[in-house]
Amino acid sequence: MKRGIAFIVIMMSVTALFAAKSKVAVMDIYDRSGNISAKIIENATEMIRGKLSSTGKFMVIDRSSQQKKMKTLIGKEKKESYKKNYDKESQIPLGRALAADSILRSTISCLGNDCMLSAELVDIAKEVSTSGGTSKFTYDATDLSSLISAIEDVVEQIAEMNSGSLAQMSQQMPQPNDQFSDVYADPNASFRIIFDASEKSNVYVDGSRVCKSTPCETMVQGGNHSVKMVSRNMAPMIEDIKFFRDERIVFQLTEKGAVAIINPVTEDGKPVTGVNVMSKGQLLGTAPGSFFVTPENDRLVLQRNGFEERKLKIRIKDGTEINLSPEMEFETYRPYKGGAIAGFVVGGIVLAGGLVSMMVAETLDALNEPSGDAWLAGYAMAGIGAGGIVLGIVLISIKKPVPAAEKFTINVTGNGAKVSFKYDF
Repeated sequence: MKRGIAFIVIMMSVTALFAAKSKVAVMDIYDRSGNISAKIIENATEMIRGKLSSTGKFMVIDRSSQQKKMKTLIGKEKKESYKKNYDKESQIPLGRALAADSILRSTISCLGNDCMLSAELVDIAKEVSTSGGTSKFTYDATDLSSLISAIEDVVEQIAEMNSGSLAQMSQQMPQPNDQFSDVYADPNASFRIIFDASEKSNVYVDGSRVCKSTPCETMVQGGNHSVKMVSRNMAPMIEDIKFFRDERIVFQLTEKGAVAIINPVTEDGKPVTGVNVMSKGQLLGTAPGSFFVTPENDRLVLQRNGFEERKLKIRIKDGTEINLSPEMEFETYRPYKGGAIAGFVVGGIVLAGGLVSMMVAETLDALNEPSGDAWLAGYAMAGIGAGGIVLGIVLISIKKPVPAAEKFTINVTGNGAKVSFKYDF
């Protein structure tokens, strides 16, 4: 009897504990700036979901369950607004369908690289915000530590925790190897494992593929195993994991890419500064400098006033550092274009006159009239005309670098006919 009462008390305590926690559906972050890649936004959303869960104050709905319910809603409503809109009117119905108490809506706004992460917890029943948080960060695609700190700061504000509490919790938490190093894993037992990742992935255990797409469920024998996640757009991830119980394991994958160090030079090896590095019309930064290159932005265009555009295609190899010194060719112009045009025009007219004179000479020959002067004039004019055209071809083929306004100076010598260029780097 006492055991039964104790069991009931424990169950009531557990039920009360879970009942006290708000069930939250975390919505995708809305990037108002449009400068942050979709993969980073997706990973940041997953990080918010994980940090919110780690506070112990919320029940956070699983991402895969949320996506399935979203697809069902889109099918029923026959519209894509649930997938693309970031307003409450589109997100609250999804929260209700997930039986959530609240939805967490987040927004990133930027002025240049100075950004603000804002989040609000919206009570679905009342359709009002119950708490929220904001945090400034500096966006740098090659170093996301500032964004990670902002996520922790906002979650702490929403959970009403002291500043830095989440960071302290992660530091105090034992590492997986230390936490379970003494746990016995029965090698004769098999455990039900659910594998998931922030991007659909193939799952390999000890080199053998066990799943073609995540999330997936499989049986894994007890003990230490090497688990590898392979995704098309994300960098592969390998972890050594000890399996000793049924559990769900989630991998937070990082974007596939490499750091490219770009140092543009001229044909004679002199450095070129202030080069804009573009990808798909977006400015990534200026070279010389370091750039995080992904399969989505691996085609770069280097632009600088006074130089021809230089296109680069970078082969991505994860985890490597690529050093590039692309050659930049000076932008050129044709300084004698006017003389060339004059040569073509005058030469063409004179050549035409020579041909007419030769036709007249032939007519005079047919009439047995003196034609020597006509032939002489024809040959002379044809020669002069052809010479004018040749001169035009020579002049039009001459090219000289165009001086850039801020980095080049023009030195005019003699009577002004000769122009030399001095390049200041």
